[in-house]
Amino acid sequence: MHLGTRCNSRCIFCMSSVNRDAKEPWAGLSRVQEELRHFYAKGCRAAGFLGGEPTVYPHIVDCVAYARSLGYSKVVICTNGMRLADPAFCRRLVEAGLTRVTVSVHSHEARVEDRLIMRVPGALARKVRAVRNLVALRDRGLLPGDISLNPVLCRPNLRGMEGFVRFFSGLGVGDVRFNYIWPHGEVRADPAWTPSYREAIPAVVRLLLGSEKKPRLRLSFGGIPKCALKLAGASPRLLEYLWPKYLDEGGFDPGNDVSMATKQGPMRDRFVWQQVKRDVLKTMGPDCARCGHRPRCEGVWASYAALYGFTELVPL
Repeated sequence: MHLGTRCNSRCIFCMSSVNRDAKEPWAGLSRVQEELRHFYAKGCRAAGFLGGEPTVYPHIVDCVAYARSLGYSKVVICTNGMRLADPAFCRRLVEAGLTRVTVSVHSHEARVEDRLIMRVPGALARKVRAVRNLVALRDRGLLPGDISLNPVLCRPNLRGMEGFVRFFSGLGVGDVRFNYIWPHGEVRADPAWTPSYREAIPAVVRLLLGSEKKPRLRLSFGGIPKCALKLAGASPRLLEYLWPKYLDEGGFDPGNDVSMATKQGPMRDRFVWQQVKRDVLKTMGPDCARCGHRPRCEGVWASYAALYGFTELVPL
């Protein structure tokens, strides 16, 4: 459920870009409740709230409570976490019925998180307080679906992935999903933000092999095609082991019906995210037609291909 694009940060790779606050109003509470009823009747039993930043949506606590009252067994929020630094607000939101919280935090270093990515002074410190608040609530028996982190893997945080995992696992986080950057908005054509797979995959594989030797938490990656692992010299046997365990985005994620709740009247915008991602936003290279993995592959972001082409993609 997309509640609107307004936000309390200015992430440089935001999908809504710098003009987000002028694009649309917040969705009305009655509209959100209508959509929750629609999808519950359709058979959905898990609901997630997205933005923008859903914690600054004026009715977010009411929405969570309403979803649980309808019978949704899983209610999730994807947030930058800054408002959850307030322990009273964090507790009120969780006690309304949240079962899982995903926090978008991209680095354990303030110079990267605050200055380069969020562009909000003190953002990392607030997110760390939020994680501590959430861990304390989870350890009280709330948040049965746990806490996860959702960093965008980009050039500024690429070499810090191992430190990131070590830092946040030390705070009690047990699940991290790195999503390869979608070159979009302000960074669309800027290689200073989007590393090539050739540059990034060796670091990804080192992290995964380190996790095999000393597991700290559950790791996964999104946005990396299977063939890219060969850029790190992965043998066929290693590739077949790592892929389903860490990188099979299609296998990890159930189909997500999306409601753009800010749309009004008959022009309702409902779609399945995986279909839009595969059919509209991503693309295949000319050699992908010969790949035996193609039925399971989404390809690469079209904007990534515009930066680096398709030479890294080798049919399997």
